[in-house]
Amino acid sequence: MPENVIEFMKRIVRVFLIAIVIVITYTCAWSQPGQPMERIHAAKMAYITDRLRLSEEQAGNFVPLYNEYDNEIRATRHNYFSKYGGVNPAESDDATALQAIDDNLDYQADVIDIKRKYNERFLKIITPQQLADLNRSEREFKQILVQRLKQHQNNGGRLQRRNGR
Repeated sequence: MPENVIEFMKRIVRVFLIAIVIVITYTCAWSQPGQPMERIHAAKMAYITDRLRLSEEQAGNFVPLYNEYDNEIRATRHNYFSKYGGVNPAESDDATALQAIDDNLDYQADVIDIKRKYNERFLKIITPQQLADLNRSEREFKQILVQRLKQHQNNGGRLQRRNGR
């Protein structure tokens, strides 16, 4: 067989294997009981990997870096929200409200700094188009998650599967 055909077949097999892993991960994440954050993260990774159409090599390098990025964003978010967990700055005195506004700006700046730092690292693994798709895919996944959570609340705590079960 010509080498082009062999390379093409190898590429098809790789894409097929990645697709199988994504489908299994996504399906397992929503169907098995377990730690909710772990299930959500697994579903998010499957969704993002699918949306970016990562090659096997890209996926192997991207997933650990994305996990590092996601952990840093979560830690930053946790630090901010733990400070104002039960406090409504709008119902606080002026000094507390001003401090909350200032802290929120610092939080947002920290998140932007993290995104800039990781964008440079992501671009060593994925293309600029894939990076743009990453940002869009994260937003889409959040929207899907919010819809599922609303559905969960409306069904009395039971998640309804897509196939109606």
